[in-house]
Amino acid sequence: MTGTPLSDANVLPGNLLRRCHQISAAIFLRKCEANNLTQLQYIILCALEEMGPVDQITLGGYTALDRNTIAVVVRKLEERGLVNRRRNPEDRRSMFVTLTDLGEQLRNDAKSAVDEVQKEILSPLNENEQEVLCSLLKRIADNNNHHSRVPIRLAGRRHPLIE
Repeated sequence: MTGTPLSDANVLPGNLLRRCHQISAAIFLRKCEANNLTQLQYIILCALEEMGPVDQITLGGYTALDRNTIAVVVRKLEERGLVNRRRNPEDRRSMFVTLTDLGEQLRNDAKSAVDEVQKEILSPLNENEQEVLCSLLKRIADNNNHHSRVPIRLAGRRHPLIE
């Protein structure tokens, strides 16, 4: 530590993670502009493709999104015809979300751009450093999941990232 408050704050792990998130989001938006997708929209499309139709609250648990955020993002995807929502006949308070063919096609179309995003984010590192960084980030996220305001939860399934 240098002893100057801003210099010290700029090397705090939490601040570095925040800055990296900002950079990641900016790269994602630029690379996925043609697909008109955000990171949250993409992860929801991925979850629906993998998990199949699911209620909106469970979908939020799969993707670590709170009730309000998942509702807003799913509504925007629905407006674009990428997902369908319908009331759960067994619990009228909940909504089932289903990926449409258009949503699956868009997710597939965006895959190469998303891969480019990851490459650009990691480009300052060599291949070994990239593997180490991703392994360490995974460990931090997995072991601190319980501290999250919205932890990843999979009903009846282990999370694919938490082994």
